Amino acid sequence: MKSIDKVILGGVVVASTIGINYNIASADIVSQEIYTTTNRLNMRKGPSTDYTLVGTLDKGVKVKAIEKSSDGKWLKINYNSQNVWVNFAYLQKDKSSNNDIKLDSQYETTANVNMRKGPSTDYTKIIIVPAQTKITPIKSSSDGKWVQINYKNVTGWISAQYIKTVSTTPTPTQPNKVEVGKKYKTTEYVRARKGPGTSYDVATVLAKGTQVVPVEILKSGYWAMFKYNNQYMYVCTDYLEADNQSATPTEPEKPINGKDYYTTANLNIRDGASTTSSKIGKIPNGTKVSVVDFNSNKTWAKVVYNNKTGWVSAQYLSTKSQEPEQKEDTYWTGTTTQNLNMRKGPSTDYSIIITIPKNSDVKIYETKSGWAKIKYKSYEGYCSASFIK
Repeated sequence: MKSIDKVILGGVVVASTIGINYNIASADIVSQEIYTTTNRLNMRKGPSTDYTLVGTLDKGVKVKAIEKSSDGKWLKINYNSQNVWVNFAYLQKDKSSNNDIKLDSQYETTANVNMRKGPSTDYTKIIIVPAQTKITPIKSSSDGKWVQINYKNVTGWISAQYIKTVSTTPTPTQPNKVEVGKKYKTTEYVRARKGPGTSYDVATVLAKGTQVVPVEILKSGYWAMFKYNNQYMYVCTDYLEADNQSATPTEPEKPINGKDYYTTANLNIRDGASTTSSKIGKIPNGTKVSVVDFNSNKTWAKVVYNNKTGWVSAQYLSTKSQEPEQKEDTYWTGTTTQNLNMRKGPSTDYSIIITIPKNSDVKIYETKSGWAKIKYKSYEGYCSASFIK
């Protein structure tokens, strides 16, 4: 993609660049098509997975179409003042209309838009109304495509395509009530992640009914940390419900002065017996440490590791060495949306193993940086996650 793409469509001028800020020119046409993303979608600098990834769109985002690639598989869009390319297979044309403009209600402009003397591009421009300006329509044209407004004591018409209703802040929903140490089960197939948020990589996929015992609940209440297959990971509490056989919370194993213990997780070592104390290092999972002291309620242990003396949470110490458990063959299934190359590694620099036909079922073990680790028949390798649904 050139550093600056400039597209003129029937009166609209849109300028953008990746990494450099430019002002968007004014817009007052209604011919650009609006699409909505049907899945989480990568944005790239050009119409191919060979181009650099510049960001990701969430499902349900509305975007303006600029042009389609010659093969019809990619669409150039304008998003957040950037011209980027996305896979056309994951877009659907938006059916919403501005014909139901409510007079005397507050709206907001979605682009720098030309105000004109009348409800048509045939009328003279008066002034440019900046993006994100709060406006209140005075009247609407008969076709609903133009609205009359007053901006800075100037009255004129702007395209209704470039206004949206000002949303009120919704009442936040309360997170599912989940407690540490109690047994819960998943209410459906759910992705457990390596951190407390959807931006973290998927650690595994939990089948419906999988038992989960939280060891920590995030302050927001929406994510719970638990141990599964000898690893600590996170699950959204919305997908948990109480198990009928509730567990009685067990007390963490208390350290004994001078005895060797093993860490049961990657563990921070701190200069004091508190999570507010400064970190002075990390101790890997399964490491043997010697306990030399502990605090009054034995929730923190003073240990020696790599010639450093510091404090760790006693909850993550055990007298038994943690033998690695047999990792389950966890995966979820997907279907290819076109003939797709499987490669030996997560990059087009790796050689092709096999080309998977369109509409083939594959097993997906993990996704990272736009690539999926998959299995197709007896073949295992990597392919672009953009072409699997």
